[in-house]
Amino acid sequence: MALIDYMSYVLFTSKEQYFVEYLLEQLILSNSISEAMVFDDMELALRFKKMLGEKCYLDCSVNTYIPSD
Repeated sequence: MALIDYMSYVLFTSKEQYFVEYLLEQLILSNSISEAMVFDDMELALRFKKMLGEKCYLDCSVNTYIPSD
């Protein structure tokens, strides 16, 4: 069993979709976790969660992401 050196995170919405991108006021969500934006920093994920709540009225949770290698 390999040890995880660092944690990664994704944003999962209350509508059961993953956050992919927010650029030029365009929000992209996906049903597939493989398309989700992966954050290597919990603080950055939390800042994105807050920004999406304020700008897009999007309710998200920060979830641990474990890649399938």
